[in-house]
Amino acid sequence: MQRPGCWVVVLGTVLSFCHGTYVPITQAKVDGLPVKYADKEFLVKQKFFFEILRHLHQPIAFEEYLPYTSRWVTDPSKYTNYTEVAEFIQTYEQGVLKKGQIFTIYNYWYAKETVQLYRFFENAIDWDTYYKNVVWARANLNEGMFLSALTLSVLHRKDLQGIVLPAIYEIHPHLFFDGDVFQDATNKRALDPNYGFYANKRNNLALANYTAWFATQFYGEGSLSYFTEDVGLNSYYYYFMMDYAPFLGGDKLGLKNDRRGELYLYMYQQLLARYYLERSSNGLGPIQELTWEAPISTGYYSMLRYWNGVPFRSREANFLWRPYDPIKLNGLKAYEERVRQAIDLGYVVTRDGQRISLRQPEAIDIVGNLVSGSVDSVNVDYYKMIETSARMILAQGDYYGSPSEVWPGVLMHYETSMRDPVFYQFYQRLLGFYSDFKSYLPPYTVDELQFKGVEIKGVSVEKLFTFFEPFDVDISNGLGFNYGGEHSTWNFSVYARKQRLNHKPFSYVLNISSQYAGKGVVRMYMGPKMHSLSQLQYMKKLFVEMDQYMVDLVVGDNQIKRNTRDFYYDIRDRTTYSELYMRIMKAYKGEEPFVLDMSEVHCGWPDRLLLPKGQPNGYPLSFFFIITPYYPPKVPQFSTFDATYTCGTGSGSKYIDALPFGFPFDREINFSNFATKNMHFTDVLVYHVDGNQTNESH
Repeated sequence: MQRPGCWVVVLGTVLSFCHGTYVPITQAKVDGLPVKYADKEFLVKQKFFFEILRHLHQPIAFEEYLPYTSRWVTDPSKYTNYTEVAEFIQTYEQGVLKKGQIFTIYNYWYAKETVQLYRFFENAIDWDTYYKNVVWARANLNEGMFLSALTLSVLHRKDLQGIVLPAIYEIHPHLFFDGDVFQDATNKRALDPNYGFYANKRNNLALANYTAWFATQFYGEGSLSYFTEDVGLNSYYYYFMMDYAPFLGGDKLGLKNDRRGELYLYMYQQLLARYYLERSSNGLGPIQELTWEAPISTGYYSMLRYWNGVPFRSREANFLWRPYDPIKLNGLKAYEERVRQAIDLGYVVTRDGQRISLRQPEAIDIVGNLVSGSVDSVNVDYYKMIETSARMILAQGDYYGSPSEVWPGVLMHYETSMRDPVFYQFYQRLLGFYSDFKSYLPPYTVDELQFKGVEIKGVSVEKLFTFFEPFDVDISNGLGFNYGGEHSTWNFSVYARKQRLNHKPFSYVLNISSQYAGKGVVRMYMGPKMHSLSQLQYMKKLFVEMDQYMVDLVVGDNQIKRNTRDFYYDIRDRTTYSELYMRIMKAYKGEEPFVLDMSEVHCGWPDRLLLPKGQPNGYPLSFFFIITPYYPPKVPQFSTFDATYTCGTGSGSKYIDALPFGFPFDREINFSNFATKNMHFTDVLVYHVDGNQTNESH
């Protein structure tokens, strides 16, 4: 899982503005190490976003913003591209999705309006124009559309790099917690006016369960609800899709600089590999195959409800395609066949009729953009948007007609997709294009695999433990708040508590013998235990990249110790909405500095989910290590963005080296030369302990 500066996964632009790049820092040193602090201008922006997103479904309650709610900035000189602004205004005046209605990014019309709103924000020439337009949009436009466009803007505007938004599960908790949680909280508030304001948060808890256990129990999938409903996992996926939104790209954003198509396919391959390991540790079999000719055997009812009380659309077991769907379905099959033929023929046809070969390793980037249907596809008009089309069919929630008829299921939201077993079944089908492309590439040669003069002599790994622990999420932003009362909204906190998976931090030691002095790159993978190396041909797609880092080798013996706290792709828990706002305000008032670092970063894999749950007697896995020569990327890592507080999306300099994602498991294996001395497999066991044993494991 590589995160943009995080998941190469595996498992991150050059913008053009009239204003210059804003560097929101002052510098100091603590214990001799450089530390960056936000300055007042940055804190003004940071404060604004936390306030404008508070209680998103209620009117703006902060008086300083109310003068800007009635009109956007109309002066054309205040925009870098007024034509795009005028297009949005025309759409708005003709009628857009109204406040309070259900929004989904997978509806064609809503997505178009969202992109136009994003461009409206993006084209603001300065902060004054930008924030006034954001206030107007917050007051007058649909909440879901506003949040999507604003998030895209914060992630991609150059002068907003480093800005932290509240965690998505605290802005829109209804997309992460079941309807009964909010019903329970509402009932408690009706009976106790102090509920939500107690200093001890144990008195502000709302009932929260993993209801996928109920929703899919008959099929055995419910045992995975702790994983598929994990707020960190679903947030990871949401932010990845927002970083690389298929409708954004081109030269201005430069997302293609990040090997966007290859990253897209690898991200999903890694997600499915990680999901498989979780299934396996729970005694479940392989992911079911999804075909367009047979009913979907796995039903799903999410138990989620939108803010307005409407339940998410559900799917019954053995789901049959509805009568009008063959038209859409036949179109989707045609789109799939076009991509499949391009891979088999070895070339893709561009919009102007030119042929581009698909027989070079780097062409995986082209294939990924074709499959995702992103704007960086060489011919989206012909190869279409397979992913979007499939989601609309599977979710049965989009009619392409009157917007008022849209009733989305979980597959039509980035935040909720990973709850549904069909999500994994569909992407397993989609990844057939990935393996088809790789099958035409020759296996790696000895020279490509080995690191001459470098040998991994051995690996020692500490004992691996996982456990469940209680985790509280502040859901108060999803509850109505009376701003006219005596209490402040920032002192109002209602928490939903769930049991979540975590692991004891562990270290490993690599012992390496080297006849070479210089840089090398270590990759670490986790996969099923194998009884013979030949099984790797079929199991290589089930290996998850856990870590990747550069080392400086010396001639002789090298001992490398690495702890999970240092793993490249992993991030820790986010600070809650109210707590982080308090820190921002203390810095804003000059009471304490606000450190700019990656502690609140959005672009990484949750550290807690590094390991699958395991089993009480130990769940067998294989760890795989490989050290390779350092192959410099086209753009040196971190050379075009500040990795201390940004993810580098679109920078083109996120990656350590130039090797393909997933190396050396990304191609067919020639076992006569595969096992080189710079590789090492080691068997491990993951022990799952119950709550009263957790302290013993620490």
